Amino acid sequence: MGIKDTQLQPVPADLDTLRELIAKRYDKLSKRLRQVADYVMAQPMLVAVETMATIAEQADVPLSTLSRFSNAMGFSGFSQMQALFRDQYLNRPRDYKERVRQAREQAELGPESPMAIFQDYGNANIDAIEQLQMSVSSQKLEHAVALMEQAETIYIQGVRRAYPVAFYLWYALMKSDNNVVLLDDHGGMLTPMTRRMNEKDVLVTVTFSPYAPETSHLMEQAHGKGIPIISITDNLMAAHGSLLDVCFEVEEGEVMGFRSLSSSMYIAQTLAVSLMCRETS
Repeated sequence: MGIKDTQLQPVPADLDTLRELIAKRYDKLSKRLRQVADYVMAQPMLVAVETMATIAEQADVPLSTLSRFSNAMGFSGFSQMQALFRDQYLNRPRDYKERVRQAREQAELGPESPMAIFQDYGNANIDAIEQLQMSVSSQKLEHAVALMEQAETIYIQGVRRAYPVAFYLWYALMKSDNNVVLLDDHGGMLTPMTRRMNEKDVLVTVTFSPYAPETSHLMEQAHGKGIPIISITDNLMAAHGSLLDVCFEVEEGEVMGFRSLSSSMYIAQTLAVSLMCRETS
């Protein structure tokens, strides 16, 4: 994809939109531009605070490559693109980590005491939800709810750790007037159920690393049929980002290797309640 082609596209208005654009165009980028894409996706906070020279050095590319990458994404230059990162990461809400750390020190809590774990999880979830609130745009939420509202049937799928989020979304939407199907393999019925999907439907997937092969296969199958896909995932680049119509990228809180589902449930609840509000208005 050439720079002239990308300049015809609207300039991303927020970091969330930029990340989705990078994922969709990633396969068509040159090797050098992919290096920049990998860096900005993996180190967004450093992109917000470092100089252009430092970013180029850390990404192992010439300075000119940063400019070419920015142009390829529709920006007039690197500084215009960097402004999106600065808007998100330099205007953060108050830092709860310091408050909790001081509280733990004052109480002299043991690192594995129930109260310490309780506070650690609370802190991690607060931080994750704050990050999500800053990254998700109103346009993305509107698009997702509109796709669900227009669909003849809403198919929902998630396995293993993702299953509670998928099940909750299905449970909540069962209270609405929409046709909702939870895709699972109970009784070996997954294939017959997915065979019914068509372009008038929508697929909502929940998937986290390590990504379930059945979810990846389902997304490929849906994309091949022209079915819109909405996904809640932890890595846009790794979770078939180029196939997705809407992707909510979440970074869950983690304590002692156990990851939370608070941010994912937050998105699921938002989608369910927003759709039900549309039906009653």
